[in-house]
Amino acid sequence: MKILILTATELEARPLKEKLKPIIEKDVRIERFLYGGITIDVLVSGIGMVAKAYQLGRYLQKGKYDLALNVGIAGSFNKETPIGSVVNVVQDRFAEMGAQDGDDFIGIAEMNFEEFKTYPYTNGILRNGTDFGKFGLDDMKKANGITANTIHGKHETISRITKKFNPDIETMGGAAFLFVCMSEKIPCAQIRSISNYVEVRDRLKWKVPLAIAQLTQEVMKVIENINRKG
Repeated sequence: MKILILTATELEARPLKEKLKPIIEKDVRIERFLYGGITIDVLVSGIGMVAKAYQLGRYLQKGKYDLALNVGIAGSFNKETPIGSVVNVVQDRFAEMGAQDGDDFIGIAEMNFEEFKTYPYTNGILRNGTDFGKFGLDDMKKANGITANTIHGKHETISRITKKFNPDIETMGGAAFLFVCMSEKIPCAQIRSISNYVEVRDRLKWKVPLAIAQLTQEVMKVIENINRKG
């Protein structure tokens, strides 16, 4: 079994890599580990959907994977979801892709481009069809995500995006990961831990260390479950 784990930052990757030691190979952005019977490549792509799509596509050309995991922190629109909760983002979309029409925003799925109606899209949404049970992910809470270049932090835009897409979480690269993996027919999952709520920006309320600790714990559970199944 060969797994690719993709993070945006070294901060999100470091605790996981500490659990997986020792390193057996190292590149500029990727480190390879052998955990039980599993070969695990941990790739730090950089922040944003462009960096994620480029680095993921680049390394997928070098080898095949049985599973790809995009792991990282995220902001939650739902304040009933506790900080530190870990979710499997089973569908995502590029929330800013579309057109302005005066004060209105027309999402890309509403603009009648055929490519956004065909795989890997379903009416502009990337719905992950991976068999999660096969990888021990079926019990993880499922979430609906949006991906944006600009994280939302203004009441008016938060209200607008919530009414239009009804998302649970937002990230800066999740949809790019799903687009690449689904296009390449690679089983995948986007695992996110909630570090903050989507609201007017206040870093003092963010719980990044807690979110990363919980994320690392849940990802290790997935890896250990796969290793036990052989």
